[in-house]
Amino acid sequence: MTEEALIHFYLTHQWLVLPLFLVFVVGLAIFWFGGLVAALVALGNKDWLWGIPSIFLGPLTGLPYALLHGEAEYAKTLMLRGLALILAALLLLLLVWFFTQGAGPTE
Repeated sequence: MTEEALIHFYLTHQWLVLPLFLVFVVGLAIFWFGGLVAALVALGNKDWLWGIPSIFLGPLTGLPYALLHGEAEYAKTLMLRGLALILAALLLLLLVWFFTQGAGPTE
């Protein structure tokens, strides 16, 4: 895929790309906020080895902490909902690309 093809796809399908991008960004924000909430929960429970890296890495360490520890239920729901929005937006964008551009190689 060239840069020209990507720009052409964006310009011809703005009515689909922009809402999907907004859903993706909202999901990313919720996902990251859940990671920071997990960091606060870990620091509140004095799990320093989970809390300090979660401040900097956000959901990368916050999601495993929330899945392993029941105290971080709110953080887990935030991160899973954010991840669901991210994956749904990417899947819908892929489907839009697939059905508008075709599956086969272009000549």
